[in-house]
Amino acid sequence: MAAMSNSRESSAAARYMRATRDVEQAFRLVRGETEGEMPISHSDAVSRLERALEELTEAEQLFEALTRGARSAH
Repeated sequence: MAAMSNSRESSAAARYMRATRDVEQAFRLVRGETEGEMPISHSDAVSRLERALEELTEAEQLFEALTRGARSAH
């Protein structure tokens, strides 16, 4: 059971890190910093940032729920 729990925690941590990077990239697009990416409209960039922030919130909530459960089990 501990291995499965650690695997879920690891997956949740990886999701959180990806979401963090996605927010950073989307924020750069909003600011017009498009290194190596195709430029997009400001409204599309803002939409992308909003979606990235939503994913980050969900990923953070999942990670916290899993790690909170693991801490209370010890």
